[in-house]
Amino acid sequence: MIKLVATGNRFMKDDGIAIKIAENLEQSLHQLNIEVIIGETDCQSCFFFINPEDFVFILDAFYEGAEPGSVHLFSLEEVIAQSSASFMQHDMNMIELMKLYKSEWKGCFIGVEIAEIGFGDELSPVLQEKFQEICWEVEKNIKKIIQEEITDA
Repeated sequence: MIKLVATGNRFMKDDGIAIKIAENLEQSLHQLNIEVIIGETDCQSCFFFINPEDFVFILDAFYEGAEPGSVHLFSLEEVIAQSSASFMQHDMNMIELMKLYKSEWKGCFIGVEIAEIGFGDELSPVLQEKFQEICWEVEKNIKKIIQEEITDA
């Protein structure tokens, strides 16, 4: 099964970008037979909705100093091999749990570059302006990865 887990805090401005994207794309992802899990900051509960045989997309806010709204893609294998602190900021995040359970996880980490973190339930003006473009980029990448990794496998 293919699953997308969106994590973040919708009350910390751009940290909630993944949740807003997942909610926006949920119907089109369901048409692709992708189960959408809105995890918010409860990564531990989300973890128990995925299985090692699943192909998992983890969608989260990301900061690398690139252009706000840019979309970063990493294989889960690559992310798990690195320090999880560099990818996700939430307590006992999905990557740490995947490391802990030492299964062979298949999937992709999709990070959306943030502009601003702070108290507030709205995205920063930069991400609000680019929101539809970001959603389109995320959906396009998911479809491409499914085609390359799953359909062609």
